[in-house]
Amino acid sequence: MKYIFGDIDGTLLLTGLAGADALRAAIRELFGVENFQFSHPLAGATDSQIIKQICIDIKGRCRTFDAANILINYHRLLPKFLKERQGHLMPNVTATLAYFEGLEGFKTCLLTGNTTTGAYLKLQRYGIDKYFDSHYAVCGELSEDRSELAKIALRRLQVMHPEEEISGSDIFLIGDTPNDIICAKAIGARCLAVLAGSTYTKEQLAEHEPWKIIDKLPDEPQKLVQLFNEA
Repeated sequence: MKYIFGDIDGTLLLTGLAGADALRAAIRELFGVENFQFSHPLAGATDSQIIKQICIDIKGRCRTFDAANILINYHRLLPKFLKERQGHLMPNVTATLAYFEGLEGFKTCLLTGNTTTGAYLKLQRYGIDKYFDSHYAVCGELSEDRSELAKIALRRLQVMHPEEEISGSDIFLIGDTPNDIICAKAIGARCLAVLAGSTYTKEQLAEHEPWKIIDKLPDEPQKLVQLFNEA
């Protein structure tokens, strides 16, 4: 069995910055800070990491209560901003997910820096949540470190399917940032970097030596299957 883990933002879809704007709205409500400027890049970061840094930037330290309060309000506001912003799925995402659904020898999974709630709000908004079984979703509340998320994903598969003797070589991660490449390497998995929604250039991604770099998901999903089978 090959396990295909997809990232969300920049890989499966773009939200038109709905997530960032929902966070800014939550910060404004809680702390009275207008138009908060994030001190670190959001692309490739986990929500746990982002929330921690917000707390440090505003309060000088991160308390559990403050972090939880931001997340609670972010989750409340996110559906509104997802509806208002002009986001979209990346090319060929729906066709690819539909093709892989139930395809023998493959399982579509989720590895994202989003929290579980945030992830599924985004997936639901664009109609692709049905393709991702929550038992195979590893999300950003589990660790600040994306590489740790990859290790959790591998361990979860090993516990769920002890008969398969799963290793990193059975896993492919589809992403769009250097952190996706780094986290795949942390478990010996292969990262397929996709440029279509990335904020990074091909050259910038190539510096981190992903398994493959492609412009977008293929128009014919069979070509993706062929690519995985040739690995």
